[in-house]
Amino acid sequence: MSLSDCNNNYIYLTGSEDYALNLAKLCERFATKEKRVLLITSRQQGMAKRYPWEAHNCSQYLTILQLVDVESTPLRMLEMQDSAESLCSPDLIVFDLQSLVLDALLRPVMQQCSTDKMVRQIAKCSASFVNYREILANPAGQKAGKSIDTIVVMSQEPYPMSAAQFKLLIGLYFHGNECHTNFAKLSAKIMVSQRFA
Repeated sequence: MSLSDCNNNYIYLTGSEDYALNLAKLCERFATKEKRVLLITSRQQGMAKRYPWEAHNCSQYLTILQLVDVESTPLRMLEMQDSAESLCSPDLIVFDLQSLVLDALLRPVMQQCSTDKMVRQIAKCSASFVNYREILANPAGQKAGKSIDTIVVMSQEPYPMSAAQFKLLIGLYFHGNECHTNFAKLSAKIMVSQRFA
């Protein structure tokens, strides 16, 4: 079983910061269908306050990994890799890279660092997520015939990266991922992949 056999990998290019509601609805829909979701974001508390999860299903089927900042994310992802074999394999993984970038841009420490340093941090986060995704796709840890869908949330605007750096990031780490700008169409495609009624 190859990576492409068990993973359907998508990029959602959001045109605004107000994408959390769509993510919350998709995650909750998975949970109500008893599908396991891993949401990797720095917006956990804000999402929990704004969008009430259905308590029973979400506590059982939704795991939220709250990232603190862009600098510590690669280490957190490495810790997840170490424990990947002992965890139940998710059906959907959402990596909210955009939340990390937005948080970094608002922090005075990161505002003072060079653009190149910021771009390197974003690249490290992307690489660590891809490594984790590949571990989950390993045949030894993968249930036969199980499909894992992954969504990486990024902005349509490349800032703080240049357009060339943005293309390079996607080419290096997310080559072959299907890009979407319409969340409804992306959700519908994932529902088909997961055989939702």
